[in-house]
Amino acid sequence: MNSLVVYFSKFGNTQRVAEAIAEEIESVGPVRLLSSDRLNASDLENVDLVVMGSPTHRMNLPEVVRPIFERLPKRILRGKPIAAFDTSYKMSPILARFTAAKKLAQKLRKLGGSRIIAPETFHVIGREGPLYDGEIERASTWAKTILERLDGKGDK
Repeated sequence: MNSLVVYFSKFGNTQRVAEAIAEEIESVGPVRLLSSDRLNASDLENVDLVVMGSPTHRMNLPEVVRPIFERLPKRILRGKPIAAFDTSYKMSPILARFTAAKKLAQKLRKLGGSRIIAPETFHVIGREGPLYDGEIERASTWAKTILERLDGKGDK
């Protein structure tokens, strides 16, 4: 299985989570870890899983991440399993509905991806981090769940 883990990271927290996810997924095959500013349509060819992450900025995707989806061909992820995550400070349950991970999942699904797991948030202390203790381990566990669900092929 060939996998691609794409991330945008301003303070390094999202990159650390992406690296932990990639390391876990690597147990079943090659993984390419790629900064979102380097993502091209050709990177999405010949991959069996796409995981994408970003920090949440103002309860949304960061401005620099949004144009990425405009330059990708429609349906490029047709039928490919996708997963999305973000890093954010802890929010109230009402505000927690507005995360970058949920927006990423929507964008990836519009490109034809099939969500394999619900979007996940990994928490940072304050605005810039660092990550709370245990978040890297939680990212590894989340990646293990992705791998378990790949056998079933679908959102659970």
